[in-house]
Amino acid sequence: MSDDERQGDAADAFATRAQETHGESIRHLVVFGDAVRGDDRGVHTDVEVLLVLEDDDEMAESELERLAETVGLEHGVVFSVHVLPAGRFEASEEHPFIRTAFEEGRAYV
Repeated sequence: MSDDERQGDAADAFATRAQETHGESIRHLVVFGDAVRGDDRGVHTDVEVLLVLEDDDEMAESELERLAETVGLEHGVVFSVHVLPAGRFEASEEHPFIRTAFEEGRAYV
């Protein structure tokens, strides 16, 4: 299995499981970076995720981070999870990091 396939499978698996367990809390779930561009050049296999949660739910945040670690281990990739509460996201939508994630990324939610 190529790194691109592994990243895509891992991203899909994470998105599905995150929505099953915390769908009501997730406003946006976007996969971006090397996983979407396919330009990891064999250096590492990394999947970056931007999660925007409806409220500042620290329990959901930590559970989703653990889920990313679990799915990463299952698929042989490393997840980098960036979590923002909805209010902070709304105040920062034009930040280059957020704009890039949405422009280049694949939105699951």
